[in-house]
Amino acid sequence: MKIQPLALTLLLLIVPCAFAKTLPDKQVRAVAAKIDSLLLEDLNAANLSPLERIDDGTFIRRSYLGIVGRIPTEDEARSFLADTSPDKRARLINILTASPGFDSHLFNWTADLLRVQTNDEEYGLGWHTWLRASLAKNKPWDEIVHDMLASTGHASDNPAVGYYLRDRNMQLDNFSNSMQVFLGQQIGCAQCHDHPFDDLSQYNYYQMAAFSGGTVYASEDARETVTRAVREKNGLAPSKESLQNMNKRERRDVLKKSQNEFKKTASLLRPIFRNFNRNAVYENPKLSLRLPDDYKYNDAKPGALVPAETLFGEQLAGIAPTERRESFAGWVTSEKNPFFTKVIANRLWERTFGHGLLDPVDNWKEDSKPAHPKVLEFLEETMKAVDYDLREFSRILYHTNLFQRECDLTEPELGNTHLVRGPTLRRMTAEQLYDSMIVLKNGTINDSPSAKLDQRWQQYTLAVDKMLNAETDDLMILAEATSQAEDEFREARGEMQKFQRAIAEADTKQERFKAVQASREVREKFQKMRLNRDPLKMIMAGENTMTADESPSMGSTMMSGNNRHNNGKGAEQSLARASEFPAPFNPATLVREFGGSDRESPSSGNTIPTVPQALALLNDRQTDIIGGKKSRLGKRLASIDNAQERLETVFLCLYSRLPSSEEADAFEPIAKNSIELRDLTRAMLTSNRFIFIR
Repeated sequence: MKIQPLALTLLLLIVPCAFAKTLPDKQVRAVAAKIDSLLLEDLNAANLSPLERIDDGTFIRRSYLGIVGRIPTEDEARSFLADTSPDKRARLINILTASPGFDSHLFNWTADLLRVQTNDEEYGLGWHTWLRASLAKNKPWDEIVHDMLASTGHASDNPAVGYYLRDRNMQLDNFSNSMQVFLGQQIGCAQCHDHPFDDLSQYNYYQMAAFSGGTVYASEDARETVTRAVREKNGLAPSKESLQNMNKRERRDVLKKSQNEFKKTASLLRPIFRNFNRNAVYENPKLSLRLPDDYKYNDAKPGALVPAETLFGEQLAGIAPTERRESFAGWVTSEKNPFFTKVIANRLWERTFGHGLLDPVDNWKEDSKPAHPKVLEFLEETMKAVDYDLREFSRILYHTNLFQRECDLTEPELGNTHLVRGPTLRRMTAEQLYDSMIVLKNGTINDSPSAKLDQRWQQYTLAVDKMLNAETDDLMILAEATSQAEDEFREARGEMQKFQRAIAEADTKQERFKAVQASREVREKFQKMRLNRDPLKMIMAGENTMTADESPSMGSTMMSGNNRHNNGKGAEQSLARASEFPAPFNPATLVREFGGSDRESPSSGNTIPTVPQALALLNDRQTDIIGGKKSRLGKRLASIDNAQERLETVFLCLYSRLPSSEEADAFEPIAKNSIELRDLTRAMLTSNRFIFIR
């Protein structure tokens, strides 16, 4: 096999330590230098030159925002600026990329890309915690993607199925997203008709989508548990031998009675597992994808079965139905796939420098022409050499000279080649702004994964395990209690509706007040019944609706313990990062106000400026970094008598640098007055110097 020159260069630079958890600094710098060299070749050929090197204040702020997703604290900024070591920038990059803050920031980006919705059924929480933990453990990207695409089972056992459950009953939409996110192929329009711009027919689209043609959104574990309980409750079905000794009428009566008993027990048990089917996926080899009934082309008939087959890269066809999804996952994540590696490499390049070598990053063609072809080729080989380690790949990018250059103020034109002279000037993302506000108000931040979310998920998985492994008698008692709770819930709902009508129809305030008071007891009952009609939530809450005499094993096995927690409240919650909250944030929150993703489409977060954003920075309680009893910065400034020191503290906190002589002359008089200083910080918050990553 002939090795290409760039690949050979990379082999000499990095292969001796390939697959190591952390690459030696020497090799990281060598690979980064090669990237800079390839960029410089292209710039020289175009008679362009790289932009100048940034100062220390700009560098530390860019590094913290870019690598860990927040501005540095005052102490972090002071320490770095005072350090005179020639290698302090490289050391800072290594410290930040190895920190939990890197994991938090990377999770925000990845969860937005994958459209993770934490509170979408129980699976959303599991997918959130699984992805967060996978990134923190440095799980390679190809393994993360493979685990999601090949996933099957219940979310409590395999949280990666959240990827498919995110688009439950929208199999083709999920496939379109997979192709766009992982392979940069925007082929969704071929779902309904031949692609108008690419050589891709609707039939071709269905051939590719057919690899997940056996997807069923149901829990096999729950079905097996119900079957097991039904058999244990009713005994085995009549044997052939016993039926042979009966006449036709007797056989019919015995079989009918047996079937009725089975159906009665199953109909009582199935409702307690209703939520299981919303949180599970399995592959049914007997099912295959069919063309739509309104298919209008001549290459196949409407409703015809479609065999699974790949159309580019490694050719897969004739795959056994039991291996379709696993084969597709292997094909997508293969090093031989012509798009998988370069797409994630280019996405991380865009994440680091603000603009992809090919832009848009999710619209690749066979004849796509990136701005720096040799650089992209080298990045592709680098990604393979580091075994798809997103942390190490990112660390290499941060060690380039490019990362330390001034921002390019030239607006890249969509669709046109944009040669890279420096990073693109960008505004903070909503999550970066949110986390930076925490730093400003508290002087610190909690980078650790949320124990609250993990505990919620552990409670759920424990409840599922108890349900699936419960004794049959316990399941019957739980089913009867759930059925009763369902009846009581409907009754309470009817009472609630009656009181709501009474409140709406009240003629006077006094009548309305009485109706509201009378409805309180019903509302409490209604809320309790809402909980009790869901067995899993009832188990997680530790609320035993049966007495110990009624079910001693249920009380000890399924309802034992009240695993509540107080984590996530008070001071700890005020330090939690955006990554540690359920997503998406509510529309009224600061994160959504500043363009935080609604997680409805890949990478849907935006940095579009609005008037309400400016008003929020000027007036919102969450952005008042000095006012309020809990503001650490406010307390610190109040303890400083010297106006110069006050001003320096504000500049270090917001801009990660000391004020210039001109700024000192202009603002030191303001810093003498606490009210005027508060107004100054508000003005600084709204400035481009704060909002943008320079």
